[in-house]
Amino acid sequence: MDNHIKGLFPITQAAEVCGLSRSTLMRMEERGLLTPAYIAPKSKRRYYDNHNISRILQIQQFQSMGFDYEETAIYFAQGGEAKELLAILENKLNLLQRNVEELRIRAMTTPDISVQIMTLPETVCCTRRYTGLTVQEKYDATYAFFHECIENGYMLAQEPLIIVSERTDYLEGRISSEPFPFQVCVPVLPESAPECAIRFPSCRVLSVLVYGDYSRLDEAWLTLGSEAKKRGLTPAAPPRAIGIVAPYTGREIDPGKYCSRIVMPVAE
Repeated sequence: MDNHIKGLFPITQAAEVCGLSRSTLMRMEERGLLTPAYIAPKSKRRYYDNHNISRILQIQQFQSMGFDYEETAIYFAQGGEAKELLAILENKLNLLQRNVEELRIRAMTTPDISVQIMTLPETVCCTRRYTGLTVQEKYDATYAFFHECIENGYMLAQEPLIIVSERTDYLEGRISSEPFPFQVCVPVLPESAPECAIRFPSCRVLSVLVYGDYSRLDEAWLTLGSEAKKRGLTPAAPPRAIGIVAPYTGREIDPGKYCSRIVMPVAE
């Protein structure tokens, strides 16, 4: 018997006690995450010790947290320093919280308007400037520019489309009948964004969430203005309308289930 394998566990046993397959342990090794305690020179059979088993369990734990192999490798490569992993996990948590919020919004069954102070994440967008007034004009402009971005091969982000408006009437407690300039903003992936893309930094906003068809949009804008005045908030940038559930998200969606978030960035 090879003295090198005394007190060690063959790969099948190591895989079994960890609830994994042999191929999974081999994949961990290929990715530099796991080094067997001993590899038989001729047969190339793998053997593992207690430290290996413990490491495999740690890797499994990181995977249960949502980390992939590359992210897990960061932890071991940095000698157990967890700050970078924590930052990655916090970003995943923020995204999950946003997803839960969006699904909660989509699950609403009655038209409603709600107000809150929140933080919008950073968004990178391709933009195009238009002028218009009606919902149809803004929808047509959004559809056309979205189509153009697809034609150009831009890598699109999984974020709602945005309209940045130059209107100020809502701050005066009125809805103007005059067309106003606005920008259609199509979110793109930051790492592959074209040179023309614009970065909208993360910011605090006063948000009015309006659920239902577009007949209540004017009411939502007036609510945004009155709440800003009531709370003594100063605009820090032009307001935005974010189409969380809109005609472009599905032809079969009932207009009564549309949902828009109208926000005003506020000075800190």
